[in-house]
Amino acid sequence: MNPGLSEGDICTYPRSDGSWGFFWVQRIDALPDGRDALSLRKFDTHTAEEVRREDAADVAELKTVRLLGHFPIVGTRVAEAAPRVIGRMPVSEEDLEGYRIWREAFDQGEAGVFTLALEQI
Repeated sequence: MNPGLSEGDICTYPRSDGSWGFFWVQRIDALPDGRDALSLRKFDTHTAEEVRREDAADVAELKTVRLLGHFPIVGTRVAEAAPRVIGRMPVSEEDLEGYRIWREAFDQGEAGVFTLALEQI
């Protein structure tokens, strides 16, 4: 299940400690079992207060924050995190190096998809 997100979306989600986390959607793939795999990268930051789409300066600043490595996760676990789209950032071919490595290994049966809660990754 895709939680209504699109490639290039920048999202925020509430964390169990009361802070807010952020991630970027790079790819969405259909899995053989019918589920969706979202290929994400988290921004290396959390905030005490929610950043909203209307907070243009905060979203622009977020785009300058270091991104952590790529990880594929099932869409149901992303949906459980109740993400909110706050912006967009184009996904270029050079952004997809981690995704391509994972995808090749996945297609050969040598890699999987995370089923942990988004916050635990």
